[in-house]
Amino acid sequence: MYKQWRTIVGISTAAILLLSVVVAGCAPTAGPSETFQLKASQAMMPATSITHQDIVEMCDAVTERTDGKITWEVFGPEIGDWTELQRMTTAGTIDLQFNSVDTALDERWNITALPFLAPEFEKAKKLWSAGGAIDEICSQWAADLNWKYLGPWLNNVGSIGFNRDPVTSVEEAQGVKLRVYPIAIAQCYVSKMGFTPVTIPWAEAPTAVATGVVDGWIGSGAVYWWDLFRDVARSATLTYELNEGWHVLFNLDKWNSLPAEYQTIIQEEATKIIDKHLDQVEEEEFYYQQELLDYGWEFADMAKDYPEELAEWTALARECWAEYDEIIGKEWMDQLRTALK
Repeated sequence: MYKQWRTIVGISTAAILLLSVVVAGCAPTAGPSETFQLKASQAMMPATSITHQDIVEMCDAVTERTDGKITWEVFGPEIGDWTELQRMTTAGTIDLQFNSVDTALDERWNITALPFLAPEFEKAKKLWSAGGAIDEICSQWAADLNWKYLGPWLNNVGSIGFNRDPVTSVEEAQGVKLRVYPIAIAQCYVSKMGFTPVTIPWAEAPTAVATGVVDGWIGSGAVYWWDLFRDVARSATLTYELNEGWHVLFNLDKWNSLPAEYQTIIQEEATKIIDKHLDQVEEEEFYYQQELLDYGWEFADMAKDYPEELAEWTALARECWAEYDEIIGKEWMDQLRTALK
C-alpha cells in the first residue's frame, strides 16, 4: 500500500513540476528593471508646432511601452540655439535631439542643405522617409559625432521671406540682402541666385528683418513665418528651394547604456513618428500660408507664375552641387543623385 502511495505521490509531484515549467514558460517575462529619466529637445519650433507635438507624442509612447521606466523632459527653443543643442547632445547633457546638423562639426552634413534638393513635396517625402536615401547616408556618419542615428526628419520645405515686395528673378535679386544660416552652401546658392547673403543666427533673424539689417531670409517655411515673422515681414517667394532637413539623434553613450529592449522601443517609436510627420509637412505648410494670406501677406508662386525664372534660379543654385562633390564626397553625392532620379 505504501509502495502504491509513494508511486502516486511521485507521479503527482512530477506532474506538478512539469505543469509549473509549462506555466512559467507561458507567463509574460518582466522587462528590464532599470529606470531612466531622459531629456529630449528641439531648438527652433514653437510648442504649438506639429514638430514639437510629435516629439511629445513619441516620448509619451516610449514611456507607456516601458511601463513608466523611461520618462522624459521635453524642451523647445528655450534651451538654446540649434548649434548649442548639437553640442549638448554630443556631450550627453541632452539625450535625444530633433535638429539640423552644424556642418562645422562635419562638412559631409552639407548634403542635407543642398539647394533645390527635392522641391516637390512628394519627392521630399520619399527622400526623407525612414529607410530612404538620407537615412542610408547619414546613419553612417552619426557615430563620428557620438550620436546614434534614429532617422531623418523633414521639418518643413522652405522658401524665401521678405520685409518688402517679393523678388522673382536674378535681376530683381541684385542688392537684396538675405539672412542665411551659418552653413557655407547657403551662402553659395543665395549668391548664385543674385542675392547678397548675410550670416545671422536664427534667434536674431526676426530682429534683423524688422530693423532692415536684411531685406529677407532663407531657412524656413510658413510655420516659422507665422510664429516669428508675421509682424515684421509682409511677403514671400515660394521657391521651395530648401528641404529643412533635421535628424533624430541620440547621444551614443547613453544609447549604449540602455537595455536592448528599450533601444528597440525607442527606435520603433522614432520610425513611427518620422512617417507620421512626413504626412503632416505639406498640410502644415499650406495651412500657415493661408493664415498669412488672411493676415495680409503677399505670395509670389514661382512654379505657377514665374516658371522660367524659377528654372533659371534652380540651375544657378544647383551649380553649388558640383562644388560640394569633393567636400561631401563624390560617392555620397552620386548615391544621392541616383536616389533622386
